[in-house]
Amino acid sequence: MARLSEFHPHAHLDIERLDALLRRALVFNHIGDAMVVTAPDGTIKDWNEGAEQMFGWSRAEALGQTPAFVHRPEEAPALWPSIRAAVLRAGRWSGTHAFVTKDGTEAACSATVLPLLDSAGNVWGLLLAQSPLVDGPVPAGKGPHPRVDEPVVPGERFLIRTLIDAVPDPIFCKDREGRYLLHNAADRALFGPDVPSCIGKTVLELPGAKELAALYHADDMKVIATGVPTVSREEPFAAPDGRKGWFLTSKFPVRDEAGQIIGLVGIARDITAMKQADAQLADAQLRLVYHIENSPLAVVEWEPDFRITRWGGQAESIFGWTSEEVVGRHFSEFPFVHPDDADKVNLTVERLIDGRDRRNILHNRNLTKRGRTVHCAWQNSVLLDSAGHSVSILSLVQDVSERAVTEQAARKAAFERQALERKLQESQKLESLGVLAGGIAHDFNNLLSGVLGNASLARMDLPVSSPVQPFLEHIEAAAKRAADLCRQMLAYSGKGRFVVQKLDLNVLIEETARLLQVSISKRAVLKFGLAADLPAVLGDATQLRQVVMNLVINASEAVGEKSGFISLTTGLTRADRAYLAGTFSNPDLPEGDYVFLEIADNGGGMPPEVKNRIFDPFFTTKFAGRGLGLAAVLGIIRGHKGALKVFSEPGWGTTFKILLPCAEGPADLPPAETPAHHDRRGTGTALVGDD
Repeated sequence: MARLSEFHPHAHLDIERLDALLRRALVFNHIGDAMVVTAPDGTIKDWNEGAEQMFGWSRAEALGQTPAFVHRPEEAPALWPSIRAAVLRAGRWSGTHAFVTKDGTEAACSATVLPLLDSAGNVWGLLLAQSPLVDGPVPAGKGPHPRVDEPVVPGERFLIRTLIDAVPDPIFCKDREGRYLLHNAADRALFGPDVPSCIGKTVLELPGAKELAALYHADDMKVIATGVPTVSREEPFAAPDGRKGWFLTSKFPVRDEAGQIIGLVGIARDITAMKQADAQLADAQLRLVYHIENSPLAVVEWEPDFRITRWGGQAESIFGWTSEEVVGRHFSEFPFVHPDDADKVNLTVERLIDGRDRRNILHNRNLTKRGRTVHCAWQNSVLLDSAGHSVSILSLVQDVSERAVTEQAARKAAFERQALERKLQESQKLESLGVLAGGIAHDFNNLLSGVLGNASLARMDLPVSSPVQPFLEHIEAAAKRAADLCRQMLAYSGKGRFVVQKLDLNVLIEETARLLQVSISKRAVLKFGLAADLPAVLGDATQLRQVVMNLVINASEAVGEKSGFISLTTGLTRADRAYLAGTFSNPDLPEGDYVFLEIADNGGGMPPEVKNRIFDPFFTTKFAGRGLGLAAVLGIIRGHKGALKVFSEPGWGTTFKILLPCAEGPADLPPAETPAHHDRRGTGTALVGDD
């Protein structure tokens, strides 16, 4: 007779589920017999209502005891250990024994004890099925009467039938020829209610299984012939109602006491829904992969330790690295983030990892495999497991380089437009002030001409000893100072009288050097850096000397009482439209080559609010200044169709850079000296013409 353990496929019988069904269907009040479940050591784990009625002890009182507590006191020490040993050795025990109820009444019962196996075939408990005998108690001293080789009693048959029918998976037992010996309700349902009993028939003889019968029968014969079980094999099935699907089937050989194969036992599980779900999941995964690989975005997934786990979509197109090069490696292994954006990126990543952000967006610059800079928008989301723990970060990355360049160009254009507007406003302001200053200076200068002329004539008519002579001298001096002021205002307005010629700027500076030395502070040192072979410039030597003198004297005053330097540097430069836009110049000044003069000092420098007003007429930071020196400088430069640029920061000194257009041909030679003329005196009429 086969051992019961051989009828339990130890790989996929799902004993835990079987036990749950057993407890629900049998133990918990669905059978009137006493049903007891124990641990392998005999400790009672469950006790149904049939046991309570039969023995009188409640479930709570029985749990934790062993079955020996209902045996006769004289039999208890040996009876239960012998039954337990027989079950573990032979795979079952059947017999009769006496028992004592809670109120002390003795009675007898028939009992069947079966082992409960887990998925690995290990005994995890014992099941006791006990029915009272109507013949009275077993005589004292007779002990239990095992019937290991006796036919299965009706109670045991009912127990086994109930047990396997409660299992929702098809279970069957066949002989060596493949004929059915036993099958449960789930297996019978496969062939439909109208199919006659299949006991004694092979699967080839069943009308409900014709389509796949040969496959099933060949599989049965292979197990019986080889003795090798078939474990978790996927097999198709077709039900009589037309439903088709898949079983996960396990078949195991059944052996007799001599070890000879006498048949097989099998169990199958309908995995159609699982297969369909797997197929749907696979389809969904394929669609997801398709979406990812055809996404216009780079799809990058990375773990909190910065290890890259996915590199798809446009990641290779944007960054240059292939999936094989980056997956499994850390971001730190690649020169991936632009150094200037590293701090910003680190802060964003920290917020994701420490949980402050579940998602965020970052715009930063990245470096490609070839070292090219790309502007990217990173949309980052934290992915969580079912427990709510962070498992990875998913980043969808868009290359926004084109947009960034466009926005940068737009910002640059807006900045240039604003600069041009400011320059235009500044030019209009200076032009308005120039017109005002020129008009006033012109009219005032005409008045001064009469004052100075009449004062000179009066001095000529009066004797030298006249007491009026000193007053006339004061009038002449004041008139000359006023005339000088007018000339400065005219110079600012660009309406000064220029004697234009081709000048060598280096020669002009060298000729002015001696006068510069005596005009500046003794603590300031003049440094000259004059470039050789400069083109000539068109200009008025006197006016340009005034420019040099004004700027050098201002530089000397900026150096103050501390030791410092004043440098004068000349050279040739090419100015484009962008450079000229940042200078004080006429708006229509052309691009091209310019001779420059740079006058720099290491004085205190100027704050922006002072720097922005230094060319305004009558603006001065000096206690006794008139505010016309730099205004005249700007007017002279503009009158020479040149440009002026100022660099200054507090504590870093100031630099004035003057640009003058180049003239064609060499500089003019200085005029030859003419003999000095003697003063001429006489009488007559003088005609003075003025525009």
